[in-house]
Amino acid sequence: MTGTESGRLDDLPPSAKYVLDTVAREEPVTRQEIIDETGLRPRTVDRALETLQNVDFIVKTRDNDDLRQVVAKMSSMRRYNPSQD
Repeated sequence: MTGTESGRLDDLPPSAKYVLDTVAREEPVTRQEIIDETGLRPRTVDRALETLQNVDFIVKTRDNDDLRQVVAKMSSMRRYNPSQD
């Protein structure tokens, strides 16, 4: 396996690590809140969220009050602990 296919935190791009840290601290957090918090471009956040979901670090859902909003939270399958990396 290469790149993010391995699912290892070390293999993630820096933007995905930054987004993961934000989700871990603020969860549940909307896509827009991640953009505002990190200053990353929307497309970068979208790619990072997709990558993180593909390797089971996060789960993306829709806000019940506003279905246009994507909400990210940590996956129950994996927990990110920055002190372990």
